[in-house]
Amino acid sequence: MPPTTSQGQGQQGQGQGEQGQGESDAVRDVVGRLLLAYDSLDTATVEAAVRDAYEVFRDARVRAFVPILTERRARTALDACRAGAGDQPLAPRLRSSARAIASASVSASAMANPNASAR
Repeated sequence: MPPTTSQGQGQQGQGQGEQGQGESDAVRDVVGRLLLAYDSLDTATVEAAVRDAYEVFRDARVRAFVPILTERRARTALDACRAGAGDQPLAPRLRSSARAIASASVSASAMANPNASAR
């Protein structure tokens, strides 16, 4: 999860792998919203879902949508967890779905820009 500081708003959209204070605050807000929405699950489970979902976007170049994408991924994982989907722990389910999405993203990028690999 993003680091915690008490300083003012940071810059959004920083370079690859970097995050601003605004993004950190937004992800903390995601945790708060999900704790309220999934009150039947313990805090550690919700925080783990957000942390694992956030990790998928660690190297994202465009940071503006990271908090909302993190929330969507975490909600999907928490819905499955709350529904008792399988005996598999939460983190491996997130990682396997992350691999599937990353693979699809790479394929979509290659199709959208076939000359990119020729550079």
